[in-house]
Amino acid sequence: MAEWTNAKLGAEALDLTGRRALVVGAETASGRAIALALGEAGADVTVCSSTSSGDGAFAVKKLAKEIEGLGRKSSAVAADVALGTGAQVMIRQVAKDAGRIDVLVNAQDLFLAKAAEKTSDADWARVIGANLSSFFFTARAAGKEMLSRGSGGRIINVTSVLGERAIANVAAYAAAHGGVYNLTRALSQEWGPHGITVNCIVKGWMSDSPAIADTVPDAGKTVRFVPMKRPGEPGELAALAVYLASDVSGYVSGQALFVDGGLSTHL
Repeated sequence: MAEWTNAKLGAEALDLTGRRALVVGAETASGRAIALALGEAGADVTVCSSTSSGDGAFAVKKLAKEIEGLGRKSSAVAADVALGTGAQVMIRQVAKDAGRIDVLVNAQDLFLAKAAEKTSDADWARVIGANLSSFFFTARAAGKEMLSRGSGGRIINVTSVLGERAIANVAAYAAAHGGVYNLTRALSQEWGPHGITVNCIVKGWMSDSPAIADTVPDAGKTVRFVPMKRPGEPGELAALAVYLASDVSGYVSGQALFVDGGLSTHL
């Protein structure tokens, strides 16, 4: 990897030209913002809906056309990544079509606001599958591709502050995202020697987040818990994702980097 000095830390340090990125969960606002940012930074981007049915598949097709409008190569796929086989088949096909996968972003997100005693077995399985199992399955499959190529890679998991600072009525969701933190740390230990970095971007209360409206009464006042007194915007995650996807972040791994307006220092 390149050795960086202060003289080299200009915009060119974040140039992703020639990189092939895959954004899973690109139908979410966060995933969409990150996919566009990676494309603007020069990467070719495959966008994947985290389920094989519904509006997500349509949304990623539209997004792929927007990325192509930036002058990048892009394609859209859909897969049920909560199933190991679904993630594995999708990753193999993307790697074959794109030539390789240099950057994997996991941005899938399924929120559930429900009291623990009312959370059914099916609820639990669905939330854990979407928010934890799918992260492992896609990372495992992409990691195999990166390891076989032997030239390193970047894995970026977009997760929630509720996995670190939980509140009432989000037991399943908080447990899943808490698991993503330690999954990130564990994979960074395994794959670090092979030049693969694994990090988390931790988002706080975002302007598009159902967590605000569904969990806390009088949702408009929840920003009082945020030191910056406003919700975040999905685009505010994007620059950090570009940084973590670039060579300049090559010594950053196993980290949970918070984009939450200081919320985690208050909760």
